[in-house]
Amino acid sequence: MKVYLMRHTSVLLNGNEHCYGFTDVDVRETFEEEATQAATRLRGLKPEAVYTSPLQRATKLATFIGYPDAIRDDRLKEMNFGEWEGKPWEEILDTTDVEAFFRRYIDEPVPGGESQREQYERVRDFIMEKKEAGYRSILIFCHGGVINCARTLAGYCTLESAFASLPPFGSLTELTI
Repeated sequence: MKVYLMRHTSVLLNGNEHCYGFTDVDVRETFEEEATQAATRLRGLKPEAVYTSPLQRATKLATFIGYPDAIRDDRLKEMNFGEWEGKPWEEILDTTDVEAFFRRYIDEPVPGGESQREQYERVRDFIMEKKEAGYRSILIFCHGGVINCARTLAGYCTLESAFASLPPFGSLTELTI
């Protein structure tokens, strides 16, 4: 099955300054320009089904590009950073042994949140459900972490290496699963 994953456009929070995942952060004022560029990456694509994370940064892009009825699925949300959501990284670094966490984040949940493996399992379950349903191609509007989980499922990386980088905002990733 072909899986096309489009990452949302840039958002109001800077991920280098604030931790966000499940937080429903809105898009930047440059949204229309970024979304127009993202739309060009989908020209000629005819997916059998279109899905989106229910977070507004993904649904706004899906709607702008012409998929207002994209099916929303909670399994396509970004990682849940629990107690860290919305906090400045500076505050998190001052109150948490972040180095220890990042040595164990794959299997150890963020306080009040989820582990990388838990996110991977929900993304894997979503994609495998669609493959087992017989789809030949699907389009997903989502987040960098979801894309990296899908890349892991497709064998392009491991969970340990997947998060060394995130795909750019508005990018399209094509996988065969």
